Amino acid sequence: MANIQKENLEKLLNKQRSIKITYGSLSGIVLLIFFFTFAYLVDNAPPVFFIFETIVAAVIFVSYFMLNRLSFIWIKMTKSKKAEFMDIIPRLEAGDVDGKIDVVFERIK
Repeated sequence: MANIQKENLEKLLNKQRSIKITYGSLSGIVLLIFFFTFAYLVDNAPPVFFIFETIVAAVIFVSYFMLNRLSFIWIKMTKSKKAEFMDIIPRLEAGDVDGKIDVVFERIK
């Protein structure tokens, strides 16, 4: 039973890491697009587009500091109903994704 839970814990933490990487990559591309369109928006577009781009860029920037929590919330929303993860998820914390699997497994055991 312990090996199955350790494998499930590893699946959860790997999924949380992949969510962080995916979000970071996609938001990085969005910020790069914003960087290259900034001059055009200032010169030719209505001010509402510039304001929208600035607000979205600020939200993305702030979300980088909360990435562990955001990815953990996503994991809780999507995986908490599955039987294999029901007993693991309530004992996890958002920062566990940065720890080693063996250390996290010993803490939640």
